[in-house]
Amino acid sequence: MRNSPTRAFISPMLVYSLVAIGFTGSIGLGTVWTRRQISLVANDNKALAARIADFNRRGEEITAEIAAAQDPETLKVRNRELGLGLVPPEEVPIHPVTVDPEMRLASKRNGKLFDDHAVAVSFRLAAQP
Repeated sequence: MRNSPTRAFISPMLVYSLVAIGFTGSIGLGTVWTRRQISLVANDNKALAARIADFNRRGEEITAEIAAAQDPETLKVRNRELGLGLVPPEEVPIHPVTVDPEMRLASKRNGKLFDDHAVAVSFRLAAQP
């Protein structure tokens, strides 16, 4: 039993066609899956961006509440309401340092070793015979 040339040609063509259809279908399925994954990631990014915006909004609200609570007038009113008897701090005078800071610290550490005054030192030399 020998196959006719037409039947022998049709059989490989049928196999090639089925392989091509399967390959094309798998590429199409992969494309659809990839687009779905991209869509899911985009939705997650939108949700995350919304959460970040919500956290930023809450942080700004809390910062505004803290600023309102630290207002000097508000603090004075709360001091009177609670009867704490607190008084505002006194201003501390600031004295600028006009001397070289390294020399100032060195003179504080080493006493009069770095003063500008000349110190007279006398000593005797022994003559050798």
